[in-house]
Amino acid sequence: MLLTQVLLILFQIKRKFNPGLPLKIRQIDVWSSNTPLISVIIPCYNHGQYVGEAVQSILEQTWQNLEIIIVNDGSNEKRTTDVLEKFQRPKTRVLHLPQNMGLPAARNAGIKAARGKYICCLDADDRLHPTYIEKAIITMEVNSGISFIWAWNQVFGDEDRVWYTEQFDAYNMLFWPYLTAPAIFRKIAWETSGGFREEMREGFEDWEFWIRLIGNGFRGHRISEKLIFIRRIGQTFVHRALAIRDILFAKIKEYNPGLYTDPRSVINKIESGYCDIYNPSPFVNLRDLRNYLKLDTTPQMVISDLNSESTSILLKQKRFDLPLIWVAKQPMDEEALDLLYKTTPYVYIMPNFLPFYARHEFVRNLMKVWRIQSVQRLNRELS
Repeated sequence: MLLTQVLLILFQIKRKFNPGLPLKIRQIDVWSSNTPLISVIIPCYNHGQYVGEAVQSILEQTWQNLEIIIVNDGSNEKRTTDVLEKFQRPKTRVLHLPQNMGLPAARNAGIKAARGKYICCLDADDRLHPTYIEKAIITMEVNSGISFIWAWNQVFGDEDRVWYTEQFDAYNMLFWPYLTAPAIFRKIAWETSGGFREEMREGFEDWEFWIRLIGNGFRGHRISEKLIFIRRIGQTFVHRALAIRDILFAKIKEYNPGLYTDPRSVINKIESGYCDIYNPSPFVNLRDLRNYLKLDTTPQMVISDLNSESTSILLKQKRFDLPLIWVAKQPMDEEALDLLYKTTPYVYIMPNFLPFYARHEFVRNLMKVWRIQSVQRLNRELS
């Protein structure tokens, strides 16, 4: 804790003499461990064959202080209605809407019933990587200047490709939807911005929502890892929306005229209000061991300062005991990332989601919550 605060002071001094976003230091409120820190909303319309997979991907998250709300959006397929009537999983409840209200309305209904500080809207046929929620929450707990988080998307099903979503760019967001629905955002941002626009039932309702977040001064961040899994089977809702993109984009501009009259000037003004807001106690809401996934055996930990090339060579040559927690101090290229995730799901590339001042305390917290007894350190000299 003391080292974190010293690093934070040094970082603040350095920021004053270097270009970049202004830096503020502000303590965040303590969140009760009796209340879920995040609520995962899963709208479901006739996707009963997939919703169990979506829920299971949440129950396997490393962060476990959460709730799952399935919103039955007036499903009329017998298989789905049967599944949802009998659905019982830990941390999960089903909210039944009286009729089909549409995806944005279903999300809003679930969020209104949610208790979490953070919200994730997951489509009933998609899945999340086990560390996605934890990394997103840590990013926003450490830096209150960030209000929504997303990651690269692995598309599966009829397609097998990666959608390398862009890093946050407020201006580009006005003209292209480069992030998907499972982005995690602060509930206060949803409240401030008015929720999902329920008139946009034909698609791009999430894009319009991200645009309104930007219009209200909220900033996002992408984690450069494949942590979101998007299913594509046949002609999907997204394909139908893309077919009428021009019509839907015209509606978005109609709903947000203040952002499109002189977009460059408006975005410049919005960006002038951006700042990093670092928390001097970054893990105050993340220390309770009960909030983390329990493994059958105590994992080993590797703390690596190797670069991508050395990491890839090592992983091709050596086997590591499982379960394994891998913490990397250096950024990793995609080859190294893929090899790491083939070795263990519990991979933490610190530069992807943590400012430098919080990394030492993050490692200490990780060792505590996973009850780590054995640590192997890989230094650059080993390469």
